[in-house]
Amino acid sequence: MLKVRIIPILTFNGFGLVKTKKFSNPRMVGNPVQAARVYNSRGVDELVFVDIFASSQKRKVNLKLVADVIKECYMPVAIGGGIETIEDINNLLKIGADKVIIKTKALLDAKFIEKAVAFFGSQCISISIDAYATPDGYKIFNKLDIEISLEDFVSLMISCKVGEFVVTSVDNDGMMDGFDIDLINRVTELTNIPIIAAGGGGSMKHYNALFSQTKVQAVGSASIFHFTQFTPLDIKNELKSINVPVRI
Repeated sequence: MLKVRIIPILTFNGFGLVKTKKFSNPRMVGNPVQAARVYNSRGVDELVFVDIFASSQKRKVNLKLVADVIKECYMPVAIGGGIETIEDINNLLKIGADKVIIKTKALLDAKFIEKAVAFFGSQCISISIDAYATPDGYKIFNKLDIEISLEDFVSLMISCKVGEFVVTSVDNDGMMDGFDIDLINRVTELTNIPIIAAGGGGSMKHYNALFSQTKVQAVGSASIFHFTQFTPLDIKNELKSINVPVRI
């Protein structure tokens, strides 16, 4: 069995690290380069760094800052924010990103995702699935006034042959009261593409439940590292105690 990945998620507003609750009210939480240095020293499996306002503010991610973050990391790094062109992806890969994370462009132009996968390979292209619950099922959160169901978006991205999904529960984001197990299981029912589950981790029991009740092999977290004493190693030790294979 593959060893599961514990992945800190750093969200950025163009100036510093921020953490949201339910994708709103961003709170400043630190410096991205310093945070990357700390996580590197703790031997995390991977790092995600996303400029969560780049697309809505119609700007590119700060390449110099991204390069500075990547220089601190000896683990794989995934970068997201404001990606609209093949050149954008190439620029990020050239400065050391291992893969990119895309959502807005995927919602607007699936043909671009197909082109990116053909150009760079599936392993380089991850898709962010930010989902919220409605009486009619899960929908994809966006600021484009596009209404699309979880099922339709996942199906569309599967057809583009992407390499990974980063699945975040908007309802649970930053709340630290547990993961949306139903959402994660719904996505794993729809696809065999690897999934990073995110949104809601706040205590060790939440990670225990996530890996006991779903088939995911990676988890992304932020608030638990920003606002509690827990570290990625604590999560690994918890998972090891329930016989989930981890890198120590």
